[in-house]
Amino acid sequence: MAATLARGDGAVASLECALSLWNLADREPQILTLAEPANTHRRTTLPGVRVRRRRRLTRVRRYGIPVTSAAQTVLDVLAMPGRTPDDDVALITRAVSRRKVTVAELRAELAHHPRHPRAGALSEILIAAAEGLGSVAEVRYVERVERPHGLPTMERQAPMDGLQAQADGRSRTLDFRDRERGIGLEIDGDLWHRERQVRDRGRDREFAGRGEVSLRAGWIEVVERPCELAVDVALVQIARGWTGRPSACGPDCAVGRDTRLRQLSA
Repeated sequence: MAATLARGDGAVASLECALSLWNLADREPQILTLAEPANTHRRTTLPGVRVRRRRRLTRVRRYGIPVTSAAQTVLDVLAMPGRTPDDDVALITRAVSRRKVTVAELRAELAHHPRHPRAGALSEILIAAAEGLGSVAEVRYVERVERPHGLPTMERQAPMDGLQAQADGRSRTLDFRDRERGIGLEIDGDLWHRERQVRDRGRDREFAGRGEVSLRAGWIEVVERPCELAVDVALVQIARGWTGRPSACGPDCAVGRDTRLRQLSA
């Protein structure tokens, strides 16, 4: 509050300072950062305070302190250097699950930042989240992991229970199932409701009790690291009887560089 008052009209807390005010930070900000309109011209400086000028600047109040909106705050922080895709999804998850912002608000704010360094990846994550992240991630798995790497085709939305349970409408399904080799694969697309993980872990244990293997992957692995995921799935399929081998989708694909697969092919 002191920094915004000392800086003058138009100044708002931004970046990690704003994130902290929205109760979304996992650590205290290392420096006080303010933002003010691009047409503001002040020569004075404040010790220990960094000021950024912005063409687009939203302004709300938290605890009486002027601060950038939750949507702009999240996108500003996501543009900071040194972040990983996991960091991005974790922040989006935290902001939405705590009801500080909606997916629609984040998408609308992103439209104002076409040069955002993570615009492409964030747009895809937010579109998928609005449409149902799980189902979109399943499609991405086929498009980016299974087909381009020549993996055995798995059955999609495969019944896990017997015929009577299916007839009664009580059957549970697996996202993907390789019946021949006893492998199930679940794509964890439930970005906002982590209580489902308890139920999913129980299903994994039940699957293991049948002598089958249950694998689990998330949005990050499917979309950001498809080649590494292809290696992991292929090694399990090979260990359980697949006599084929995965193929690299390009010159930099992890399938072509993984030493474990090279040893199997030697």
